[in-house]
Amino acid sequence: MITGIQHFGFTVSNLEDTVHFFRDVLGLEATPIREAKGERLERMVGMSGLLMKACDIITPDNGDFELIEYVVPKGKKIDLKTCNIGVAHVALLVDNIEKMHDKLKTKGIEFISPPLLVEAGGHKGWRACYLKGPDGITIELMEAPKGVRLHPATGFVIDE
Repeated sequence: MITGIQHFGFTVSNLEDTVHFFRDVLGLEATPIREAKGERLERMVGMSGLLMKACDIITPDNGDFELIEYVVPKGKKIDLKTCNIGVAHVALLVDNIEKMHDKLKTKGIEFISPPLLVEAGGHKGWRACYLKGPDGITIELMEAPKGVRLHPATGFVIDE
């Protein structure tokens, strides 16, 4: 039986640059960078001669996503357009999306759009926008509507 999510991960080209973005630009906590190699890991991921560097990014609600740079073998760049099969994004909760958007724009962050109001569907009343992080990783910023009940997992508005 599955009991929860332990973490999810993104493969990146330069771990130090990506950690800088999530820690120093977005203000999230980062664990120390660690190297990983050895027979167990090679067997687990199905790659011989494997050497990777990894770091965990911790969100204020104790969520965790792992950043991994494959040193050996080196990966190749793929098209991370969000409609492509298997491409993921991370959605981060913010308390003031306009303020965060403006702050990040002054730091040169590229946004797909400004914050937009979700006018229908499960996330009605939310405000959201996409931005591009390191290596083209899509990051969604989301601000919850005030004064309504939300499902704790999905954030969908619960109608009374």
